[in-house]
Amino acid sequence: MPSPSSRTPQTSQSPRWVRGIDALCLALVVLSVLVAISGGFRVRIGPLRVAVTSPYSTLLWALALAIVRHVLAPGAPVYRELPARLAAGWRQPAVHTAALALVGTRPAMLFVGYMAVLVIGYPPGPAPPMQVNNELVNLQARWDANWYLGIVTEGYHFVPNQPGLQQSIAFFPAYPMLVRGVGRILGGRLTSYIGAGMIVSFAAFFGALAYLYALARDTLDADEARFALWALATYPFALFFGAIYVEPLMLLGMTATFYHFTHARFGRAALWGLLVGLTKTNGFLLSIPLAMLAISDQVMRLRAAAQSDREGWAADDGARWKILKAMSAAAMPGVGMLLYSAYVWQVAGDPFGWLKAHGAWGREYQGLLTLVGDRVNIIASAGVEGYVASLPLDVINALGVCFVLAAVWPVGRKLGAAYAVLILVFILPPLAAGGLVSAGRFSSVLFPAFIWLAGAVPPKHRPAWLASFAAFQALNAAMFYTWRQLY
Repeated sequence: MPSPSSRTPQTSQSPRWVRGIDALCLALVVLSVLVAISGGFRVRIGPLRVAVTSPYSTLLWALALAIVRHVLAPGAPVYRELPARLAAGWRQPAVHTAALALVGTRPAMLFVGYMAVLVIGYPPGPAPPMQVNNELVNLQARWDANWYLGIVTEGYHFVPNQPGLQQSIAFFPAYPMLVRGVGRILGGRLTSYIGAGMIVSFAAFFGALAYLYALARDTLDADEARFALWALATYPFALFFGAIYVEPLMLLGMTATFYHFTHARFGRAALWGLLVGLTKTNGFLLSIPLAMLAISDQVMRLRAAAQSDREGWAADDGARWKILKAMSAAAMPGVGMLLYSAYVWQVAGDPFGWLKAHGAWGREYQGLLTLVGDRVNIIASAGVEGYVASLPLDVINALGVCFVLAAVWPVGRKLGAAYAVLILVFILPPLAAGGLVSAGRFSSVLFPAFIWLAGAVPPKHRPAWLASFAAFQALNAAMFYTWRQLY
């Protein structure tokens, strides 16, 4: 996340290994509390079997490490400063704005969803699947969430020679593996994994909001940056940031990658980019705008060198190394995709089986002209009212698409061509291969549109935008949690 301010207490007087042991002791104490609550966990890592079923063993390890640490390096432990560091962190505008936006929107949408289940109920027909026989606990087990929970609990499975069968390899591994890790610590039961999914989604969304604030402050003032966070949190399709869906982790990875990349922290950008490539089917496309940023930066350096009568590329001794680091970081989303492709090759015999698997959901390439032409024909024959009445969910998703596409040109002018290309490469391919299904959800992670919106909306109009967004999101939440086909 963005670096803390200079007011944050410093611990540089202690060696790094000492601070590491202090952090490990604190982590073991936290783990002991979780084990005491959940009953512990058992996990197999290759040939190793790890079992933590008693809080006393982890507490004893923490005590032993603390004794060794204080014998070798007497002094106050790092965690003595934890309250002061937390207080200093809360004073960071990115942190407390992100926290307020999270707390002010996610619980409200879950409440709307739960009340919709009780008041509106499910559509007529067969009862939807139930992971747990409790409507409140089962609230998060909706649509793709059940696929992620299946991967978490059972791993990936592939049935050969069944092209029409929906298969789990269509879903990339980063999100379900994080949920599995947290769920194991919480006890390894199905309810533990559901709770873990909510923790991972909420934590990822919080981090994404903090990074979005930092990115927005590069071009906006503090009030506009705050509005950018609230606009995203109330966006009609932001309901997926509180669900067991991949979108919050994807948004975190994208904003973190761009933040570190644009601040020339290429090592961190590479790690976040790798996460993006392992998170979602189209995550590898992030390499395109990142490469554009790297190239444009180098072009500006060459122009500046030429204007100062230096010899361009050779004048800057660090130019070659910097462009190499930048391009390597830009390639990491693609590397993540290739790593998962190698795994799918082993499982399914086809490295791009994950891509072909989406055909079972109806995602076959038809082209943008077919998509537009079909809608024009419907409107021509039935009118706009007939189109809305016959395909209401289609219209709802189309509104999200129209919003991000309308933002492309002003985003390019305000933030740069790479940000505009990011929107295009993440929204046009799924439209060409799948139409408007889930298109609103896909639009929710396109953060440049919200940075532009925050700078374009006058302050006196912001409450109206947020109220309209929130009301629309409540409608979407009611449909999503009652198993209407908004997913």
